[in-house]
Amino acid sequence: MTVEKSTYKSYFRSHGYTSDEIITSDSGESCDLSKLPPFLRTLLVMDGTVTKALEAWFWEPVKVYPLKNALTELTETVEGLNAKKGDKALQREVTLQGDNSNKVFACARSTVLLDYLPDEIGEALGTGKIGIGELFRNKGLETYRELFNINYFPKRPEGDALLENLSGEIVSRSYQIWVNGSPAIVVVEYFPVDCF
Repeated sequence: MTVEKSTYKSYFRSHGYTSDEIITSDSGESCDLSKLPPFLRTLLVMDGTVTKALEAWFWEPVKVYPLKNALTELTETVEGLNAKKGDKALQREVTLQGDNSNKVFACARSTVLLDYLPDEIGEALGTGKIGIGELFRNKGLETYRELFNINYFPKRPEGDALLENLSGEIVSRSYQIWVNGSPAIVVVEYFPVDCF
């Protein structure tokens, strides 16, 4: 399976605005983007490092706290990656938390194909102590991010241990990180609406 850029929904590829204010997410829920807090809309459309933006907005250091960081065999295909069931991938789950307030601003789930990354990057990700964007910026690794999905949950989905760190309405965005012309990582970031 070859994954092409633009195969998925092209949310905000060239602009931070769309006249389609109401989107229907994969969960079947409708979300009026115009009603979301402005900074949260900004986080959904940006292709930069979320941790850095959260630090500037909340004006405190934001730490990455790993909840899961394991090299595993995929049990299913992952939307957005050239990977199939049985392939090995690094599975990461983290919270982004204010160092002073202890408030959880976001949670993220990532699937990383280490074969597409330089060894030193893969090793650093394996420790689970640094955010992906921060690591790439610090190492000067050239990447391209492609947003391919936005989801809305009017209440926290049951049975998802990662999302137990959040409450109320949740908005998520899914994007690919391309390295050397191949989709190497898929990230899904979850934001609690009431936090913003």
